[in-house]
Amino acid sequence: MDARQAIVAVFEAWECDDAAAVAALFADDGGYDSPFFTETQVGREAIEATVRGGLDEIRGLRIPIKHLAGEGDVAICEAGFLCEQTSGEGRLDFEFAMVVETRDGEITRLREYFDTRPLVPEG
Repeated sequence: MDARQAIVAVFEAWECDDAAAVAALFADDGGYDSPFFTETQVGREAIEATVRGGLDEIRGLRIPIKHLAGEGDVAICEAGFLCEQTSGEGRLDFEFAMVVETRDGEITRLREYFDTRPLVPEG
């Protein structure tokens, strides 16, 4: 799996509500970094637990890719994250960018970039 394929696989696993499948894409020492996380999640166990926590708060997730570019072990994409909150508080929709690095067919680094200000209630 190259980096472009890894991005598609990560999105498919998220859309299928499968935290274990997301984590399985990572190397043993792979890191997942997102503005939603307080720190980089390292290793499959930590990644699975964190992704499961996120998936438990949403439903009906779609992640349409707008742009995907890369070659070999590095890729970047722009996409949308479109879903409803399970709390009933409405939708959680935003645009984001992602960079993925792979080695030997596994993700070694995944970093998401997006503005959290519109996503966090004031107060």
